Amino acid sequence: MVDLLDGYVGSSCVIKAKNNDLISMGVLHRIGKNFIDVGSSRNELPGIPYNLLIKLEIYNTQLGFKVLIGRVYLSSPKLARIIDLNEATNDERREYFRISTRDTGIIYNCMRGDDVMEMEGDSKDVNGLKVQLVDISLGGLMFRSKEEFRTNDRFNMVIPAMGDSMLYTCEVRRQVQRPEGDYGYGCEFMEMATRQEDLLYRYILRRQGDQLRRIR
Repeated sequence: MVDLLDGYVGSSCVIKAKNNDLISMGVLHRIGKNFIDVGSSRNELPGIPYNLLIKLEIYNTQLGFKVLIGRVYLSSPKLARIIDLNEATNDERREYFRISTRDTGIIYNCMRGDDVMEMEGDSKDVNGLKVQLVDISLGGLMFRSKEEFRTNDRFNMVIPAMGDSMLYTCEVRRQVQRPEGDYGYGCEFMEMATRQEDLLYRYILRRQGDQLRRIR
């Protein structure tokens, strides 16, 4: 059982299935010796199968963020009891906070090696290039664009929907050609500071809430 401070009681929680499908959002109601209870916040909790392996994401601005892995012991419209809890590794933690999004990203300062990147085709200023995000996590993001980038290209990105002009440094790790004729680019976040990660957590949680409302 993971050792969780009592100060986490009252924190916002997200329950996900093993494949990262969103199950529900709630509030951490109680921390027991061998279990955690998650209560409903506004709406009733859905029925969750007994012994289902889940990922529990806990958000607390003072104590930090936690990603736990456990199994469902009890499930009712008001309460879900989770047992056999263990803390996720850093890599798992970043991967679990992943959500689909169609928000816009704006690219600045594209670099290819030591030189400013020149886009293929028509000559254009890459500062201010708008792209559509596909998904985002604490570790990175994927976006789609008709412009072609290469692996290891590095740039700064602003995501206006975050409500902040924070620049995130991204590096392209893979390219996928899409049926629509554009490209998908999987990117890793580089050298992320605490405030950047905090903004990213808040943004992802908002989008998770939006997704859950659409499901309901």
